[in-house]
Amino acid sequence: MSNKQINFSDEIVVDAEEGVAETTRAKRAQKDHGPNSNSSVDTDSDSDESDQEEDRPERPVYSTALNGAQNWNKLSTLWKVTAAKKNTSFGESPTEGDLNAHSCSQLYHTKRKSLKLKNYHNNARAMKDIEKFLAQPIVLFKNKMHRTQWEEIVEEMIIKLSKEKPELNLAIKMAMKSVISNEADYLIPESVQGITLSPYGPITEQSFIVVVGETKAVTDSQVVMCVLEQPFNFGNGAEEIRFICLVFSPKKTKHTKSGVEVARTYATLLSDDRLRHNLLNTNSPERFAHEFEMECHRMQKEHQKRERVAAAKISKENETIPKKKHGIPVIGLIQDIKRRSKHYVHDYIGDLKDCTSIQKIISTTLFLFFSLLLPSIAFGVLDAHYTDGKIDVQNVIVSQALGGLLWALFSGQHLAVIRTTIPVVIYTKIIYLISKNWADDGSFFYTFYAMVGLTNAVFLVIYGISGISKVMAYCSRSTEEIFGLFISIAFIVDSVKYIVKEFDLYYYSCDLSVNATMNAVKRASDIAEAADCDQTKPILSLLLVLVTVYVGVVIFNFKYSPFLNADKRVIVADYALVVAVAAGTVLGSYVFRHIELDQFHVNEDRPLFKVVTFESPSAGAVLSAIGLGFLMSILFFMEVNIAASVVNNPANKLKKGRAYHQDMVVIGLINAIMSIFGLPFVHGSLPHSPLHVRALADIEEHIDNGNLTENIVYVRETRLTTLISNIMIGACVLMIPYPLNLIPIPVLYGQFVFLAVTSLGEFQLWERLVLIFTEQSLYPPIHYVRKVPQKIIHCFTFLQIVQLVGLCLISFAGSAYLKMFFPFAIIILMPIREKILPALISERHLHWLDGEH
Repeated sequence: MSNKQINFSDEIVVDAEEGVAETTRAKRAQKDHGPNSNSSVDTDSDSDESDQEEDRPERPVYSTALNGAQNWNKLSTLWKVTAAKKNTSFGESPTEGDLNAHSCSQLYHTKRKSLKLKNYHNNARAMKDIEKFLAQPIVLFKNKMHRTQWEEIVEEMIIKLSKEKPELNLAIKMAMKSVISNEADYLIPESVQGITLSPYGPITEQSFIVVVGETKAVTDSQVVMCVLEQPFNFGNGAEEIRFICLVFSPKKTKHTKSGVEVARTYATLLSDDRLRHNLLNTNSPERFAHEFEMECHRMQKEHQKRERVAAAKISKENETIPKKKHGIPVIGLIQDIKRRSKHYVHDYIGDLKDCTSIQKIISTTLFLFFSLLLPSIAFGVLDAHYTDGKIDVQNVIVSQALGGLLWALFSGQHLAVIRTTIPVVIYTKIIYLISKNWADDGSFFYTFYAMVGLTNAVFLVIYGISGISKVMAYCSRSTEEIFGLFISIAFIVDSVKYIVKEFDLYYYSCDLSVNATMNAVKRASDIAEAADCDQTKPILSLLLVLVTVYVGVVIFNFKYSPFLNADKRVIVADYALVVAVAAGTVLGSYVFRHIELDQFHVNEDRPLFKVVTFESPSAGAVLSAIGLGFLMSILFFMEVNIAASVVNNPANKLKKGRAYHQDMVVIGLINAIMSIFGLPFVHGSLPHSPLHVRALADIEEHIDNGNLTENIVYVRETRLTTLISNIMIGACVLMIPYPLNLIPIPVLYGQFVFLAVTSLGEFQLWERLVLIFTEQSLYPPIHYVRKVPQKIIHCFTFLQIVQLVGLCLISFAGSAYLKMFFPFAIIILMPIREKILPALISERHLHWLDGEH
């Protein structure tokens, strides 16, 4: 609310005489430009200049209000009617060329000014206006609205007001004229809308409009509301209207009761996106009035709190001796627990209030289920390969279910997603290789693995208690995006490696010529290899990866299509991953069932939960475990905090606060349990965490100068999605090996690519990378394009790419031991941003390129 203003458009005057209108001629490069040309006009040009341009065709000059609603069909008709008329202000006779010329028939005077939001704490008049409306709310609901033209909707709203209040004896035609300026029915004389002062510049809030009409038909202010089922386009600045508020006021009244002041009262309320979200779920005037009343009380408390904070700040500035604050290391953890504990019950039941929220919870639960189960299978296959079956698919699934369940119950920021990842698989491989220094048969692996895991857990708990997470204040958007884009690249690289490996094994290494076959038969060992040579397997694997990605992306982007309505499009898009995996599974396991694809295997002899026995380790083993545990703790520290930071992005508008210290302690304790049972470690995950938040969000779309922008209105901060999805994953242990092994492994890697591709749009780095290859005239009107020179934008992008390449070189290096130092590479990104980049790019430009989200 604090970054919003009210935009007010008034005094739109029609000033023209019949048959005579003052016009100008547009200066254009080509004579065949039509009335839609973007050329500027000058209404003050003198007669000499007009005479010099006499042979050029004329075009109409019109100025529209930012908040005016135009009926463009009627405007087009008006152009056609006036096209054949000759402008008589120069006293000339019509010529043949003038018959096709367009001339002005009217002039419109538009005046704009900003209004402050109403303060409901100390403004008694505003509360009286609201109480008057709440006593008899007049609302026309979306499911009862069948008309789509502006004047038809206005007429129906006025009729509704007349029926609800027959004592007014409302003259409908007179009331219509007060909100529709002239016979053309396409201009609003006065209106109030919200303006958000964002980093992208001023953005008009186009989801609501409050129209002011001064008329003799009423003796005191009257208000009628309309909630539209779908966004309607009523013209420039009013292209996505969901809420219409008509305010009728008498022409002569004192300032505090004027139509503009009453409109400011309702516009202040409608400026709150949370209220608009709640109002869309109402279906009766009583429920509508209840939401209005609750919002008023909330605003009163908010304004009162702001005044207390401001007074306390002034009092503090007047103190001669500042108060010293003595902090305790554990205070951050205590504050996190207090902040989140008061919302704990609401985390479970607070968002089960309407069908939309329940549907969102169901679709998000299924999204988490598949997006966590499938990588668990893929990483289980890799773990089994690297550890000779010591850790397999079954262990990874149990780890995900147990860890996710504990996280859902005890974490602070439960919207962050935890799981095992590629770096964890790499560390597991390193632990296995080092453990062989004390036992060649790998029998020391579980003991050494538990020692490393417990050391890692101890460090994480220390980080959480001591409040070291405060260092994340230096982790800017640049660092988060570099790491997030690296994870997306890692997903794609892993999938490409799998496909390349399949082609190497089953395609390029096979020589099916007769001579090669005869030579292969000479050796018995080659006969089996020749039998395994099936060139259709890699081709089918590639096909399944591409099909999974294509189906998923198409359905994910269905929300941007013109089909169905907005709500149904979002529902379809929410199940993109589910449908993509189902399509790939049917194609691979049924349509091409005669082709045998790779399937995972599990060690059925190992129990699900087995406590690790700690043998007598040597001093070298203990020191190695401490070193590896410390390196791993740095990785987990960065991963958990970056995932939580992305989730806590201010653009997500979360209401329940942060809990970095609590999350660090919880993730440490979870991994301690994993270590004791020899299960894979888990930590915060990208891109699953931001995708989880987005799946639970209600999003408004706005079109600003042809650029589509999305605004998160409300996020359901529920623990149910994480809780239920991990319970479902735990139940999948009973489906091992059948029917889980029906999901082809290529589909798992296709899911990796899908997650990577769909998360790219969240990164400004990717957006700026695309700008390098985009024509400059087609740049979107985003904030940094307006504020920062093009060379500086590309320079900053290049510096980020250099850092990203450095991460990739370390992570994708052949040496497993070099990959151990990957966490330090992530930490180095923060001093690079704080010390090196300011020396190359000015702070002013860095503010726009790497400011708040």
